[in-house]
Amino acid sequence: MSQTQGRWTAKTPFPDLQLFIGADQFKALGGAAALALDGVGLLEATVTAGSTTNFVASLAQLLLRSGVYASSQYDQEQYGTAASVPGPSLVANTNDPLAEPNPSAPYYQGFPPTPGADMTTLAGATSGPQPKGIQIDSVDVIYQVLADDTAVAATIGLTKTTFSNLAVPVVTNLIALANNGLPVIVGAEPQIKNVSVPTPGMIVAADTEVILNINLTGGTAGTIKFFGAVIKAHYNLA
Repeated sequence: MSQTQGRWTAKTPFPDLQLFIGADQFKALGGAAALALDGVGLLEATVTAGSTTNFVASLAQLLLRSGVYASSQYDQEQYGTAASVPGPSLVANTNDPLAEPNPSAPYYQGFPPTPGADMTTLAGATSGPQPKGIQIDSVDVIYQVLADDTAVAATIGLTKTTFSNLAVPVVTNLIALANNGLPVIVGAEPQIKNVSVPTPGMIVAADTEVILNINLTGGTAGTIKFFGAVIKAHYNLA
């Protein structure tokens, strides 16, 4: 079996990560939402008529990365930068040998058309590690309104919270808490609504928690079944 003493790395992320967060993985804050099996393979939480339940999940399943600086021990083939080490370091203006700007979707390096803002010759070199890990692009919300859609409400929010020692946590909205287009129509079967992250980007800050918040209000004469949500993301763990 082949092996290497160095590290195998990749600059371009894959776009197809899907992470299902089931109803049982959310904490129901307020209201009444009992978990139930609607037959084989249908786990859901039912929001009772006239009540509001806040479903909150800390997405601990996400494999986040903060970025790795180069070392001569593992990256010797990536010769020479301003710091005389092979790749990005704590020394200013150091990156990999190409020093390409960090790409943003959908203009990943090597995939034309590439705008001028992502071209090294026009934008100049960048410094620091390549952002890697997880970039959340959107969230699918799966639920079913059973009756009385005129009194139903639905909102979704997605945040990242960065902790620092003895400092106020910094909370950033990835999706601001609002309706965000979630329909409230009565349906005979579960519905899926995709909600996009307006400005997606790799989540790279150390000690960061990602929280998904979905709030559902049942109608005065009807209930809502909540089945869960699906995180859709780019990922680069190499």
